Amino acid sequence: MPTATPQPRLVEGFPHFVRSRDGALKGRVTSWTRHCQLEGCSGRLIGVRWPDGTLTYPCSKGMEGTDEEDTWKIS
Repeated sequence: MPTATPQPRLVEGFPHFVRSRDGALKGRVTSWTRHCQLEGCSGRLIGVRWPDGTLTYPCSKGMEGTDEEDTWKIS
């Protein structure tokens, strides 16, 4: 039986991390979230501060869980 992929958990105010699509960078999730504005999307935009200081807002629906605790990856 295949094992389920861990799903991202959203806990306000708790520091989580996001890996870049290629897995090379690891950014810290900020406390900023809001509903995704794409029509029909039920995801949340998550503020991510990357090591170079850049701040991006990927949608939670475009992320997948990883084996690292409290870390997601942009798919």
